[in-house]
Amino acid sequence: MKDIFKKYFSEGIFGTGWRNAIITIVLAAAIYFANEIYDLLNHGPAVWNLRTPLDAALPVVTPFVVPYVSLDYVVYFSLIVFLLFRTKVFHSAALAMITAFLVNYFFYFFFQTEVIRPVLTGTDLFTRMIQNVYAGDKPFNDFPSLHTSVSTLLAIHWFRFDRRVGIVASVWTALIVASTVLIKQHYVADVVSGLLLAFGASWLYIKLIIQRKA
Repeated sequence: MKDIFKKYFSEGIFGTGWRNAIITIVLAAAIYFANEIYDLLNHGPAVWNLRTPLDAALPVVTPFVVPYVSLDYVVYFSLIVFLLFRTKVFHSAALAMITAFLVNYFFYFFFQTEVIRPVLTGTDLFTRMIQNVYAGDKPFNDFPSLHTSVSTLLAIHWFRFDRRVGIVASVWTALIVASTVLIKQHYVADVVSGLLLAFGASWLYIKLIIQRKA
């Protein structure tokens, strides 16, 4: 049993000492509270509208609502696995997420944007799911796309955890990113800025935490 624990949990929260555990718990709490700020900023008036001809040309592809609504589950699963088995990856991912939240909130507060959503009249399951997304999330808080930045930075950190899982995570992340424009929750500019933010924040904390020599 001791050998199994050492093999799988030695780099996780239960194997890296109480100080590391406290840091991990504080970061987990910080992610939770940072996430709660989103609703406080989810209102107008909009300062920018970033719609382009490409956005207008993109169709609504209703099945893409499935990867869109999966993000919360991806976040919970990823962070729990990182926490249990590789706290350095958790710390890096957590700080990258918090940074992404704060940068996004800066834009949401000072340069709020709005997405013009289509009127969906279908009664199939996927259309109803999109209608539920619209009902639960006002058409603001768009630039940069948090769905894009959070899913992408987690995929990047999955590569640091396990390259094979990272490939799977990247494929699903690509679907999540595509879903943001294909269910008309975001514009292309939101996605591009979200990607830049994810790669920038991930690079910074991977370099500072994961690649740092002990």
